[in-house]
This record gives sequence, structure tokens and C-alpha cells, in this order.
Amino acid sequence: MVSKLAELFVEAVRNSAQGEVAILFSGGIDSAAIATVAKRFTTPLLVTAGIAGSSDLEYAKRIASELGLPHKEVVLSEEEIVKVYKKCYKIKKGDLLKVELMVPVFSCCREAARAGKWRVLSGSGAEELFIGYDRYFKYKGKKLEQLLEKEIKELPSGDCEAQELVAKNFGMRAAFPFLYPPFVQEVLKVPLSERLGTIEDKKPLLRKIAAELGVPKEAIERKKKAMQYGSGVHKILLKHIKGIEEELAVKEELKKRKREQMLGR
Repeated sequence: MVSKLAELFVEAVRNSAQGEVAILFSGGIDSAAIATVAKRFTTPLLVTAGIAGSSDLEYAKRIASELGLPHKEVVLSEEEIVKVYKKCYKIKKGDLLKVELMVPVFSCCREAARAGKWRVLSGSGAEELFIGYDRYFKYKGKKLEQLLEKEIKELPSGDCEAQELVAKNFGMRAAFPFLYPPFVQEVLKVPLSERLGTIEDKKPLLRKIAAELGVPKEAIERKKKAMQYGSGVHKILLKHIKGIEEELAVKEELKKRKREQMLGR
């Protein structure tokens, strides 16, 4: 089973890793699995965004070195994070939890575009397929299966759409190897008991696949941190979000009034 899934994942990455490719790289198991396979077919640029000293920057630097792949660090200041958040809000409106995820993606895509890359690979889908979020552990059995299938179906119009819009903003295309249909179908055939780890030790099946693929051990063993947390972006935005939302609300109101005035003429 693990070997078949590993083969399908190689196929998924091969389909995406052609030409000038960049990878949204946190140094965690998802992005490290993509990078490990992608180097068989091309020389991807690994790009990581975060505040100085963030865990993503620290892990990514070590894992990229072990993989022997070019790596670009984008160190974000508080001012830059706030500025990028506002730009991301214009691209796809939403609440803090939805928009903040786009901030490191935006910063990485901008750097990748500057380097001449035209496709960016993302690890989206891994958490839903391999049960990686803490909130999943509130559910059991059929309820958990139904929730996972629902959220996988919603990804194209959710996180994936947001990343696609950000990439498009820089003339790039986003690709999601974990959502390669034959791979998704095969993973979902695996009994829930073999995919479900514990809240302290999540994604056991993915860890087995990663080991089969030769992913660096440190990346396999790293505890999950969502991009907005591992990059340090969430912590910064919490400090500024009230002022940001007030500013955005004022701008929205001004736009609304202008539209009304135009319609009233």
C-alpha cells in the first residue's frame, strides 16, 4: 500500500514539476516530500517566508541544505506583513484566518516570480488527506470520514483558489500535487484507522510514504505548524488586525458611497 501511494505521489509531482518551478517550502513533511520528488525531474527553487528567527525559516534552511536545492529566504518585517495582508485582502476577501494564510504565499510567489519561475507547487491537501489538523480529533468514525471528504471537495474553492489567485497576480500558476485525483482516490481507500494518528503524532501514513520517498528524517519528524504560525505571521497580525480592519472598513464604505453616487447620476 505505502509503495503504491509513493508511486502515485511521484506521478503527481512529475506532472507538476516541469520547467521553471518553485515550491512553497516550510521545511515540514508536506513541502519536503514535494521537494524530494521534484528534484528527480527539475531543480526547483525552494522559497520560505517568515519573520526573523521563525521556525519555518530555521527548518527550511537545514532541510534545503540536506536536499541540495537552491533556497530563498524572505524575511518579513511587521510593516511588510501588514502591507501584504492588505494586498491579499484585495485579492480575495475574508476574515483574518483566511487572509493571513495568503501573506507568506504572496511573499514567496513574488520572490519566485522575480527568479523567473512560472509555476509554484503547494502542499495544500495534505492535512485533509492525512488528518493533520487538531480540530479533526474532535470527531470519530463516519463523522470524521464525512468531514474529511467534504473539506477535500471544498479545497478548490477555498485555500487552493486563494493560492491560485495570488500566483496569478505574479503571472504564475499554482499546482497541488497532493490533490492529484488518482492519489486522492487511493489515499481515501485506506481505512481511517491506518491514516489516523494521535494529536501528538499526526499523519502516520504520510510519514511512511515520506520515508519510502527518501524525505529527510528531520522533516518527517517535525511537528506540524500551519504556514501562518510557522512563519510568525499570525502573531504579528494579531497585534495590528483591529487597526487594519478599521482601515479596510473605511475604504469599503468610501467605495460603496462612490458607487451609489455614480448610480444616482
